[in-house]
Amino acid sequence: MMNTKTLSLKDNTLQPNFTGLTFRSFAISVKYFSNENPLPDKRIDYQSDIILTAKTDGYVIDINKHDFWFNRHQPDLINELITVDLSKTIYPVQAKIDKKGNFLGISNFNHIVNSRWHRNKLNSTSKYTTKIAQTFYNAFERNMENRTVFEKSMHHDWFWNLFFHPKYIHYGDQNAIETDLYLAVIPYENPIKFTGTQKINTDITNYHSVEIQFISSEMKAADYFIPKNISPLSGDHFYMSVKVYFDLDIYYLFPMHTRAYFEVYSKDSDGKKTSVKRIEFTQYQQGTENNKTKPARKKNSFLVEDEEEHYDSKKIYKTYDGKDYSYQEWMDFEAEQYKLYMEKKKKKGFWDFLGF
Repeated sequence: MMNTKTLSLKDNTLQPNFTGLTFRSFAISVKYFSNENPLPDKRIDYQSDIILTAKTDGYVIDINKHDFWFNRHQPDLINELITVDLSKTIYPVQAKIDKKGNFLGISNFNHIVNSRWHRNKLNSTSKYTTKIAQTFYNAFERNMENRTVFEKSMHHDWFWNLFFHPKYIHYGDQNAIETDLYLAVIPYENPIKFTGTQKINTDITNYHSVEIQFISSEMKAADYFIPKNISPLSGDHFYMSVKVYFDLDIYYLFPMHTRAYFEVYSKDSDGKKTSVKRIEFTQYQQGTENNKTKPARKKNSFLVEDEEEHYDSKKIYKTYDGKDYSYQEWMDFEAEQYKLYMEKKKKKGFWDFLGF
């Protein structure tokens, strides 16, 4: 299936095999630029760790975020401190994915609500009592109302958009296909759909990866990005586009590096392009030396194996309040806790119930 230079696709379809992969760590940076300025107006850096566990019908993936820096310094402003504080409530988040990496749902929602938010809410909200701080907390709490709303809110995050963007698809005879990519370019709003061409380059890079690129078509800019002081008589028109480059390691075909470039720009009557806003997202895997070693498995590296791990009914899955739980016991415990929470919620206001 593979020589030293290229990757072959079975039926023109990229098929991953995550079997044996258990951990990845990434350094992530998001930069915001205005006009043609080469220096960012704002920058956020953080680390993300991923733990992958094989299950009968797919995988459970634990995602954590930590070590946030804002504009090259540790958090010290109120909004930065609140962001980190609330992030600790959400993460680690546990998601279910199928064998092709498609997102199926959040599996630890009940734990996030009951064992994190309700236990820590009073302490968190009492730190900062300003009106702006309460606005942050109220918006955050609305996302905790139910699982559907919470899962939808997770898609306001570029990391989430790009990590779960479909890559293991049919690429056609030319290794390229027209598809859509959803990216949350407007803060706290649902992702915008960008239509474009997604192409896989089957040449293996010097750092043991294959690259997938998505190049969107030019589209009219969202009103959010159009400067308010622009006269309708100026003749300028505003557009936006996105380019994304995914590097996947050659043995698991799991994300290594991701680079995304979003731009809003104007064009005058002569077609001259002027940048208005830019956002750059980079995600680089830490410890890539491990990608050079082929996993010790007998089956084809580029086909999903038929056999998967099964849940071990006796194996300790979680330890909570000094008690060990198997996977099924923990799922039953979370379901019961959520049931109790919903019963109490009917009796008291959501903000008033502290869960102690």
